Amino acid sequence: LKREYHQRYPEIGESALKEGYSGRFSIDDFIDELGMTLAEALLSPTRIYAPIIAELILRSLDGVKIMCHNTGGGLTKIMRIGRGIRYVKDDLPEPSQIFKLIQREGKVSWREMHEVFNMGVGFELVVEKDHADDVIQLAEKYKVSAEVIGRIELTREPANEVVIKSRYGSFKYRRKA
Repeated sequence: LKREYHQRYPEIGESALKEGYSGRFSIDDFIDELGMTLAEALLSPTRIYAPIIAELILRSLDGVKIMCHNTGGGLTKIMRIGRGIRYVKDDLPEPSQIFKLIQREGKVSWREMHEVFNMGVGFELVVEKDHADDVIQLAEKYKVSAEVIGRIELTREPANEVVIKSRYGSFKYRRKA
């Protein structure tokens, strides 16, 4: 967003963040690659995963080991859960155009993009391999796309790690024990 937004609406961010308001777009600019205005893209509704999770709980699906909503912490948030786990994400979906726009226009490294934004992976489940297809079918019932994006590996280290391997690079994140 243009810097003028922080000047006109200081309540939208901390003063320390005003450097972040340095883009070239106005909120009502039409962005060709998004096929909509910036406002429409930023206000697009998010997927609601609650019905899927509720049904999983009602089914008492033993194969579900971890549930993580990727808000605030991006694709690395899951490393807050457990001990001695390496979360390997090596089959991520292509991020949507809004994330590519943020990365390019904000000159944000792909490493930071994966750490801050969910990159289109709004909710993660760690499930036993033989239950993955059941969970994917349940998501499809609610018209939500789901796929296997990686695996976990147990380590002898008390600290958790997230390893992301994507077409934008390979990144390792580590959480202190």
